[in-house]
Amino acid sequence: MHQKIGVIAMFNLSSGGGAPRVTIDLVNSLNSLGKKVYLLTPFELDYKKIKEFYGEVKIEKVYHLEKFKKFFARGRAMPRKLMRKKFLEMGKEVDFIIDVDGGIFEKYLPKDFDNSRYIIWRISCVKPGLERPWIKYNFKGKIKERILNFLGDKECKPSKKHKIYCIDKWTAKELKEYWNIDSENFFLYPEIKVDELIAKENIKKKNQIVIFGRIAPNKSIEESVKIFAYGTKKFPDYNLVIMGGATADTENYAKELNKLIEELKISGKVQMIKNPSFSELKKILQESKVVIDSQKEINLTMTSIEAMAAGNIVLGYKNSGGYLDILDNGKFGYGFLDGEDGAKKLTEILNKLNSGKININSSIKRAQDFGKEKFIKTLKYILGEQ
Repeated sequence: MHQKIGVIAMFNLSSGGGAPRVTIDLVNSLNSLGKKVYLLTPFELDYKKIKEFYGEVKIEKVYHLEKFKKFFARGRAMPRKLMRKKFLEMGKEVDFIIDVDGGIFEKYLPKDFDNSRYIIWRISCVKPGLERPWIKYNFKGKIKERILNFLGDKECKPSKKHKIYCIDKWTAKELKEYWNIDSENFFLYPEIKVDELIAKENIKKKNQIVIFGRIAPNKSIEESVKIFAYGTKKFPDYNLVIMGGATADTENYAKELNKLIEELKISGKVQMIKNPSFSELKKILQESKVVIDSQKEINLTMTSIEAMAAGNIVLGYKNSGGYLDILDNGKFGYGFLDGEDGAKKLTEILNKLNSGKININSSIKRAQDFGKEKFIKTLKYILGEQ
């Protein structure tokens, strides 16, 4: 039985975002199984910020880069190359290694290392951002993306010789299509705290629709706003809440969104909430009826699962991991092909809600497939303990 688990994460766990969040959840789940966690990351941890974003976390030991090396830790490949020595140090102390996303480190494993003790959890999409023209980047973002590619961003591929567990079907599909790499035939979905979002008592739903996620250009919020505006023309009593974490781009992007909202003549119906607390987020979701997600060609979004747990109907892009996996190709929600189709589908959903033809219990039940219990069960199987 493995008691000392090494976790590799090349992103900053002290910041907000999906990747840090699922990694902290992984660490906490390992702790709940009685494991000691050793973390390899380029960044020093700010436990105060981690607690603010994700709650308490316990890590036995952290291996991070020396200060003079951090300046060169750009891209996905370079930090891994710079951390070879630290990786070898950690490898001597742990029984098992979970590498988030993978790449480079498998080359440094000792020849006699048991390959079954090193696995990869692929949580990132493979298709480069610059090949997704619908994603908005500011000038700084475009330059950063090109620099990352130049520094070997595209070349940081996970090992074909070790087991790869993808976060969902979409990620596995991209891994095969772009890099011809096969992953395991089942998935380590992220742990979602669904039990905390399921209403314990009957809460009266408002005529309210939510756009939920970071308030940033790559989230295609403007498309969701248009779907709300055109899809609620026959339902003028519906309001819209846009809520999510703020980033460096949020201020300018919010101005663009507010201009669009004015042009669509829906200013009196829209509220924007930046960095909502969990209790605020929970209350809004439990009082709402529908969540719109216009992101396409990305893997699953945790926000959609959280919305379903709180009793919302999800309307999302068909060409996405959320529709493929979370909604099971439309079995547990609705999908659309473009903005016009999205507006029509929203009108359909609201008509069915008014006539009682939609039962939110199926959404809540589906969300439970992504809860802590299922995550722990899969994790134990991967560790060879079930």
